[in-house]
Amino acid sequence: MKGLLRLACLLSLPLLLVTASAAQQPVSPPPQPVSGPSLAVTMQFIQNKLSGLGQVNYVGYNHDNAGGSEDWVTHFSTLDTNVVADPSACKISYHEKRIKDDKVTSDSDFWFVLSEMQDVVIMPREQLLKKVNTRDGHPTWDARIDPPVYMLVARKDENTEWYFYFFDQDLANRVAKAMVHGIELCGGGNKSPF
Repeated sequence: MKGLLRLACLLSLPLLLVTASAAQQPVSPPPQPVSGPSLAVTMQFIQNKLSGLGQVNYVGYNHDNAGGSEDWVTHFSTLDTNVVADPSACKISYHEKRIKDDKVTSDSDFWFVLSEMQDVVIMPREQLLKKVNTRDGHPTWDARIDPPVYMLVARKDENTEWYFYFFDQDLANRVAKAMVHGIELCGGGNKSPF
């Protein structure tokens, strides 16, 4: 009887191994952690640098290339306050006040979640003005900004963007790099393989 029991166990062992191996599915390896500073350190850096920007005042010298001699000057001012970069929510919030020619054009709270961001770019303020002027039906308008201002643009999609204004291009690039790192840590970014 013992011999039959042993034989039955030995005969069923290959069947168990085949069944166990057939049930296993190949599993992809876990994603590699993003190297670099932690999310908490990254968010603190972003918060400190954006909080330290202060008021950014500059002048736009504008020209209508179609009109020939039409020139005008625009005074701009932007101040971001109450910047909070929350690592637990992957969220950046702030209050922004914008002034154009002594008129407040925006005095609002803004926020965005890093996991929803597609990319971050740095561009000269003139480039954004050209985009806005063209969108508003004035493609022949050009502007020169003095002193030079660099825009950090956090993009969710083509029509949803958040802006931060810098005099220092190097600082703008450092904050953009930190923001891209935060986006990666939060699972955002452009996931397109192309």
